[in-house]
Amino acid sequence: MDRIQKALDKAKEKHDKHTELLSELQDVNPVVDDPLQGNITNIVYRQTKIIKSSNEKLEKKRVIAGMYNNAQSAVFRMLRTQILTKMRANNWQTLAITSPTSGEGKSLVASNLALAIAMEQNQTVMLVDMDLRKPTLSEDFSLNAELGLKDYLEQDISLDKLLINPGVKRMVILPGKGRAEDSAELLSSPKMAHLIDDLKVQYDSRIIISDMPPILQTDDALLSMKYFDCTLLVLEDGKNKEADITRSLQLLEGTNLIGSVLNKSDNPPTYQSY
Repeated sequence: MDRIQKALDKAKEKHDKHTELLSELQDVNPVVDDPLQGNITNIVYRQTKIIKSSNEKLEKKRVIAGMYNNAQSAVFRMLRTQILTKMRANNWQTLAITSPTSGEGKSLVASNLALAIAMEQNQTVMLVDMDLRKPTLSEDFSLNAELGLKDYLEQDISLDKLLINPGVKRMVILPGKGRAEDSAELLSSPKMAHLIDDLKVQYDSRIIISDMPPILQTDDALLSMKYFDCTLLVLEDGKNKEADITRSLQLLEGTNLIGSVLNKSDNPPTYQSY
């Protein structure tokens, strides 16, 4: 019993010293090792790799949420407001974005939504590429990532070796790299579950967006939905049969479907310009 009490006293003493140190640091602009903690208006990236993509490259990839001179960017900022309103009302932190089949634009929506959220000065965001069979976020942001989520799940690699800041304040990307044929097993592994738990704890006030695989073509997304607070379904206009949409909704039963996005529409919103 004496040994336990001594350990408790020692832990308390260490905690008190740590609290005093934090109190002192609150009065200055911190240099943060964790890129999504501390003063989010004065973030300094010391360990996270910074790879800035030019606006020309981003626009070529249609990642345009931060470009006010592009009329279509307003759509993503409106989507941001709608998503954040629902997530904050329900105290949700993690969002999965999927689609019935590939090529419907889920990755593009994920990229633009994350970028739009990062533009809010009181909000930070992490964008995770969980489409292990066809990761695209590194290409969308022209990151040329050397390592990705697949490497993290297969090897003994620390998370900070993977994280990249794309030159956008308050935004960090966990990219994908290479194709994983055993993607379902990796996504359902204990290491993946621990990663999601760790991200929630470390970034407890941050939005975590994950670009997921298509829901009708693999079981990857279904195996991973348990990790997320809510889901966004992206549909390409005119591509899916009614049966495909119905089946997708059935598979997502039990999840918090926050809404759907109609992509590649021949009739874009008329309110894009103001």
